[in-house]
Amino acid sequence: MEKKITFEITQFDFDLINHIRNLRESAGFTKEELSLKMGLAKSFVGNVESYTQRHKYSTRHIAMLARAFGYKNISDLMKFPTPKYDMVKVTVKQTLNENNTKVIKSEIFKINPI
Repeated sequence: MEKKITFEITQFDFDLINHIRNLRESAGFTKEELSLKMGLAKSFVGNVESYTQRHKYSTRHIAMLARAFGYKNISDLMKFPTPKYDMVKVTVKQTLNENNTKVIKSEIFKINPI
C-alpha cells in the first residue's frame, strides 16, 4: 500500500536534513553511528531523518555534527546552497509493508513554496 503525507517545514531545515543525510551516507555512517558520534541517543538521527517525526537539528547540533564528521570549521559542514524560500510544503509518498504497519520506502513526491 502507498500513502502520501504532507507537512510544512522551513526550507533551511529540510535542506540541512538532506545535506547531513548525504554526508552521512558518503562517510559510510549509519544513523545510529552518527547519533553516537554526536553523543546522543542512537535513535536521534533516525528521528530527524524521518518524514513523520518533527525532530530537527538545532544550532547546538550543528557543532556536534561538525565534530562528528571531523570538520575543524562549522562553515565546512554547512556547504550547501542558501534556501530560496522560508517555508515549503513537502509531500512524501510512502510505501508500507503488507500489514500496513511499517514504512519500507519514503520518497519526495512534491515540494511547493509557501
